[in-house]
Amino acid sequence: MNYKFRELISNHDELFWIRFAAFLAFVIPMGLAPSIWFSNRDFPLISVFSGFWRLNLYLDLLIAFVFVVCFLIFVFKPKWFAGILVGGIYLFWIILDQNRIQPFYFEIVFMVFALTQFRSNSQIAKQCVLIILIGTYFWSGVHKFNDVFFEKWLLGLENRIPYVPSWMKVCFTYTIPFLEASFGVALFFKETRRIGIWLIALMHLIILTTLVMDGVGFLIFPLTFFNVFTLFFLFHNKEDYFFSKNIKTPKILFFSVLVFVLPVLNFVGLYDHLPSFSYFSGKPKYAMVYFDKDTNLDKLPNSIRQFVLVHEGQSYIDFNYWAGSTIEVMVYPENRVYKKIQTYIDSYFDEPKTQLVYY
Repeated sequence: MNYKFRELISNHDELFWIRFAAFLAFVIPMGLAPSIWFSNRDFPLISVFSGFWRLNLYLDLLIAFVFVVCFLIFVFKPKWFAGILVGGIYLFWIILDQNRIQPFYFEIVFMVFALTQFRSNSQIAKQCVLIILIGTYFWSGVHKFNDVFFEKWLLGLENRIPYVPSWMKVCFTYTIPFLEASFGVALFFKETRRIGIWLIALMHLIILTTLVMDGVGFLIFPLTFFNVFTLFFLFHNKEDYFFSKNIKTPKILFFSVLVFVLPVLNFVGLYDHLPSFSYFSGKPKYAMVYFDKDTNLDKLPNSIRQFVLVHEGQSYIDFNYWAGSTIEVMVYPENRVYKKIQTYIDSYFDEPKTQLVYY
């Protein structure tokens, strides 16, 4: 292969390390939670289209193998065909199952397209990467400005640091959306970019420490490290403005619409929560199904019945508990997904026996 490794790791291709980090950030969660990529499992596939076919184990393995190989080719040769194959396979996966739309997967695929060289112009690639990171932190902050987030966050602070005066915890809680959104804005400007990067790194350190203490959220770690590494490696010591040139390039315009325009539609219910970067915001609703009291639960297969819980004499299934125990991710938080899961459960009875409840 003429594309020599020494050249890749030299300053002639500094984006090699970003592509390699993106590869690790995708395949590590893929390895930690492999069940979601297989069709034969205990949690239903929630296809975009009704009646879409199920793959067998051998096809699942073949597609996963081809994906990893294509991703590795992209790392060493970031040509358009490699990036398109990586994105195309992921798109096929999410058509088969919408629960594969997880931040630690689709954000990396966004990065793959940003780093794909339709023309050899690393400056445009860097601008697209920066656009994604700006949008991620800006919208993640904006979406947190809601009563549900404030209530849950304040309750968490009360439990963790009860010795801190209440007024301080209230003030801190209400500043969080503005702080995180401002971190994203800070990345846009040359004069504030460095301090924004350091504040983002500090924020992630606090979040990861909390997750480690709770023993949860390990799938998000690789994406977190990728974001922080990319910010420091590509943008911390750069003095250029990045957006002073090529602002009307089709690729930059595409990512600007993807990152800054489409998330606005989430506020009127026309765009999903997670692709709008609504992370830990309290906006996405979670769901469970309650069974009618006369339901014969023995009609359910044991793979479902083992996740039936009972509260005050009424049986129910929490979708996130079920998904977390089988495919090791939370359910994609959209009503259409919840309704398809409910329909799947009801299919085991002669007539519908469940009520969908949100929380």
